[in-house]
Amino acid sequence: MTTVSKYRIGLRYGFITGLLYFILLFCRYKFFSSNPRYFVVCAVVSYLIILMMYLFTAIARKNELGGYADLKEIFASVFIVILITELIYIIFNLVYFKIVDPAFWENFQASTRIKLQMAHIPQGQIDQEMKSFKDMENQSGPGNLIKGYGVSVVIDSVFGLIFAIILRKQNPAIKKFFEGPK
Repeated sequence: MTTVSKYRIGLRYGFITGLLYFILLFCRYKFFSSNPRYFVVCAVVSYLIILMMYLFTAIARKNELGGYADLKEIFASVFIVILITELIYIIFNLVYFKIVDPAFWENFQASTRIKLQMAHIPQGQIDQEMKSFKDMENQSGPGNLIKGYGVSVVIDSVFGLIFAIILRKQNPAIKKFFEGPK
C-alpha cells in the first residue's frame, strides 16, 4: 500500500488556486475598475470561483483517500489551500497598489463619481460615497491587509469546514470496528 501525503493535495491545489486568484485579481483591477458595478460583480464571481476551488480540493482529498475520509483529513487540505490563497492575495495587493498602479483608488474613485453623476444621483449622496473611498484605500495598506489576512482565513475556513462536513465519509470497516459486536 502506498502512503498518501497529507500535504500534497493541499499544496498542489493551493498553488493552483493562488495562481487563479492572482489572474482574477489582475483582471478585476485592470479591466473592470472603470465601472463600479462590473468591479463588484467580478469580485463576487471571483470569490465564488475560489470557493469552488476549495470544494474541488476537498473532493480531491477524499478521492485520494479512496473515497473515505474524516473531517480532519479533508479540512487539513482545504486549510492549506486557504492559507496559500490568502497569502497570495495579500502579496498581490501589496505589489499592485504600491508598485504597479499606485493611483488605482484615485482612478476608481473618479470613474465611480462619473458613473454616479451619469445616473443622476444627488450630489450629497455622491459626496457620501466618495468619503468611503478613503476607507477602502486605507484598507489596502500593508497593516490592514495583514490584519485582514486573519479575518479572511477565518471566513474561508468556515466554508472549508462546511465542505469537509458534507464530504466526510467513514470507512465501513472502521465504523464497524468502533460499533463493536451486536
